[in-house]
Amino acid sequence: MIIAMMIVSMIVFTIYRFVSTHLLIMQASTEIGDERESMEAVINLVQGQLGSLPALEPDALLGKAYKFHGLSNDEMTWMCGPGSGLLTTAAQGEYQVTLTVQPMDSKSSETELGLRRRPSAANKSSVELTRGSGTDRYDWQPLISPMAALEIRYYDSVTNSWVDQWTDGSRRPPLVRLRLQKHKDDAPIEAVLNVPSSQLTP
Repeated sequence: MIIAMMIVSMIVFTIYRFVSTHLLIMQASTEIGDERESMEAVINLVQGQLGSLPALEPDALLGKAYKFHGLSNDEMTWMCGPGSGLLTTAAQGEYQVTLTVQPMDSKSSETELGLRRRPSAANKSSVELTRGSGTDRYDWQPLISPMAALEIRYYDSVTNSWVDQWTDGSRRPPLVRLRLQKHKDDAPIEAVLNVPSSQLTP
């Protein structure tokens, strides 16, 4: 009887370990899938914004390269009108929107991906801006948290190369490459997006 109970206990323990491991694998797989979907949603949002850039407006797309904790935390800024996903649906006029990674709050070392939004210089609409100070106030729309790194590169058709900044407001890159990295040790998710208005000049 004791031997039988030992055998049954071993079988139950083996089944328990198998089921527990299987559930952990399923949970990890689901989390990875959810994370990938959220990053793909951001990529789709940015592609939609690049496709809606004002055709002949100068400085409608600009980009700067930054580092935070040794990782790329680049910024891309563009002009947009009211639109879903940017908290501008019920607002008036043009807005300056920046895709970037920044600390969750002033005391946090953990960063998140999001959108800074402020009215353009010509927009006199009254909008309550919740972050920043003085003339550097903005709204913040978090998209993915946490987010370790955001690398943005711009294809320069003049030099036939990828550059880490875009400061020429008189023209636009035909392609923008995004690399998003949710955790420091993750392999980044990469997407190359086209800029339809790059063939037009102001």
